[in-house]
Amino acid sequence: MVSGKGSFFGDASNPQPVVKVGNAGDVGLAHISDMRFTVAEVLPGSIILQVNIEGTAPGDVGIWNTQVTIGGGADSTIRTQCTNQDSSSCKAVFLAVHLTASSSAYLQNVWIWTADHHVDGGASPQIISTGRGLLVESTKATWLVGTGSEHHWLYNYNFNRAQNVFAGLLQTETPYMQGAGAYQLAPAPWVADARYGDPDFSWCGGGDGPCRSSLGQNVNGGSNIFLYNTASWSFFDGFWNGQYNEQCDTCQTNMLRVSGNPAKLFWYGIATKSATVVILDGVTNPLKLNNPGG
Repeated sequence: MVSGKGSFFGDASNPQPVVKVGNAGDVGLAHISDMRFTVAEVLPGSIILQVNIEGTAPGDVGIWNTQVTIGGGADSTIRTQCTNQDSSSCKAVFLAVHLTASSSAYLQNVWIWTADHHVDGGASPQIISTGRGLLVESTKATWLVGTGSEHHWLYNYNFNRAQNVFAGLLQTETPYMQGAGAYQLAPAPWVADARYGDPDFSWCGGGDGPCRSSLGQNVNGGSNIFLYNTASWSFFDGFWNGQYNEQCDTCQTNMLRVSGNPAKLFWYGIATKSATVVILDGVTNPLKLNNPGG
């Protein structure tokens, strides 16, 4: 396990990587397996894992069987600090994982999780606001195979001007304390940062909690993006009691979003739960009502 700590990672206006795999322009070999990357305390200016490097051949840069976690464990003070229903008191991480424009990486069996419960015992719920989940900006080649990204505040996956992406078997969950009755409506308590291609939820009314809820996947521009079998769930809204016993029927308005006119976007096997609009694309905005079975 590698865990970040300290004031160096405290400024959300100047986020810094805890673990940086290569620098921009690097070409080489980097294999990571059976690791966990996390933070030891609330660090609103932290990017837990940033990948900049590309290989000379596909698979030279790869991450297997690895977790990126925020909270939930006895190894972090987040476990005891972050129980207030107002998530602004626990802006734990700026961005969990960043595959930058210079990267080319293969990820398999990678789980990117903001905790909703304790894994080391304890009764109180975890009320954590991680700004962003997985940001893919690579234009060279990215493979995501069997990955999950859960409970991140603005989005779980963001393919921002990315090119040449294959992603199969994606799984997401919306933060349980968003939606109707939420204490904070996205992007608050965060500020949408154009440097990172953040969605700003400007398509929503100011007080519309179900609309201002995390996007499972956000695709903004780019080209040659192939998404297969994406499963995006929403279970709870508003006050989070940590008991999993009060599920909402329609928890949020939009689950997935497409903007910026991506070229050659292919999306197969879309499954969503408890969202009214399957894909907010500004053109047809297909509804779950008309697409049962997902």
